[in-house]
Amino acid sequence: MNKEKQFIKDMIRCRGIDFARLGMMVEVYGDQGTIVGMNGSANLDVVFTNQLKYGKHKHNCHPTCEVKYFDAEGKVIADYTKSSGSAG
Repeated sequence: MNKEKQFIKDMIRCRGIDFARLGMMVEVYGDQGTIVGMNGSANLDVVFTNQLKYGKHKHNCHPTCEVKYFDAEGKVIADYTKSSGSAG
C-alpha cells in the first residue's frame, strides 16, 4: 500500500476523517500549511508556509482543533474552528 492510501486508511480508522489528503492545504490557528503526514498520535504532520515563524520542520497538529481544510481550488471543505461552531 502506498503512503497516500495508508494515510487515508489510518485517518479514517483513527480519526473518522475521510477527506484529508497528503499535500492538502490547511489553516491551523490562522496559519497556512501543508499536510505531509500523520504521526503516532494520529495527528497531522503539517509544514507551515511561514517558515520564518515556524521553521522548515513538520509540526504536530490535532486534525479537529482550530483547523480548516481546503480543496485543490482553495475552497474550504471542512472547518473545525470555534467560529464555525464545529470545534470540539
